[in-house]
Amino acid sequence: MRIRHWIFVLSLAFLTVSCRTRDERTILVLVPEMKNAACSNIVAGAVARCPGVNAATLRVDMTRRTVTVSYDSLMTALKNIEFAIAEAGFQANEVPAKKEAAAALPAECR
Repeated sequence: MRIRHWIFVLSLAFLTVSCRTRDERTILVLVPEMKNAACSNIVAGAVARCPGVNAATLRVDMTRRTVTVSYDSLMTALKNIEFAIAEAGFQANEVPAKKEAAAALPAECR
């Protein structure tokens, strides 16, 4: 009985130590409708509000119309980030912009 107890305790300790608490990934999102700094600010704000996003790594490239960001995949997923951008009114990769949000964008972003 004592050996089973120790095996259980050691197994539990091993599982506790081996569990990941973070899984940081870096992604590149194509945002073809970004036209200027006002648009990039809207997109950056939408991405930064996603849980698990490392806002310090957020980079917007207006020339290539892309957003690069690192995020914790245990807290959010690429699709969540794409949908946040779409909810802000911009297409993100293959996720189309939400029509109502796109219509509400400032004139310089439409």
